Amino acid sequence: MKERANLSNIGFNRSSIDTTAAITWLDPKVGFEVSAAAGFTFNFENPSTDYQTGTEFHIEWALIQNLSKSFALGLVGYHYQQITGDGGAGASLGDFKGRVTALGPAINYNFTLGQIPVSTSLKYLKEFGAENRLEGDVGMFTLTMPLEVFSPPLDPMK
Repeated sequence: MKERANLSNIGFNRSSIDTTAAITWLDPKVGFEVSAAAGFTFNFENPSTDYQTGTEFHIEWALIQNLSKSFALGLVGYHYQQITGDGGAGASLGDFKGRVTALGPAINYNFTLGQIPVSTSLKYLKEFGAENRLEGDVGMFTLTMPLEVFSPPLDPMK
């Protein structure tokens, strides 16, 4: 449903199911870590446009060298590929399968803020090999901390 008062809407106006499996291997002696997460996204038809994006495969990976308990450097990347074609009455351009790959550096820094453990990550990824998608650069900053510090602990005896 269109709302003229809204300036923008970044949704795709469709439902999807995303599945992901992840694995990490860490050698604690040298601090080297290898991680990967792969999955499939199953998309449903957009009822407003009668367009259904095909099934998508995605994999993200990281090769990280932990230099200390607080600081790590590494190489990260991802690959996205649509493995089935688009469909529905609105798919006037045909299959229109997309794909893109990205690679770049990552810096991780962990610290405590009082008693609160905080993890930060800064990543820059350069996309390449795009087909039927926009290609560009991606910059990400992540700050992670436990939510329990914002609320008192539950008393199991009450």
